[in-house]
Amino acid sequence: MPEATKEVIHEIAKEAALLDPLDQHLLLTRLRVKRLKRKGAGIIASPPKNLKKPTMKQIDKWKHESRVSS
Repeated sequence: MPEATKEVIHEIAKEAALLDPLDQHLLLTRLRVKRLKRKGAGIIASPPKNLKKPTMKQIDKWKHESRVSS
């Protein structure tokens, strides 16, 4: 890592240390979101290729069971 980058990171860390914990958390969250936007989220989940899709009858059964149990 170049020396200039290390200095910038050190300065950012010093400024962040002066913030209260909630503002630190907010700053960290914003930085992570910015990085994800730039990089892209990619594939969130990849189901197995041999996964059988449920039938409408099975989906209706699940919906009925979820309403009865709650």
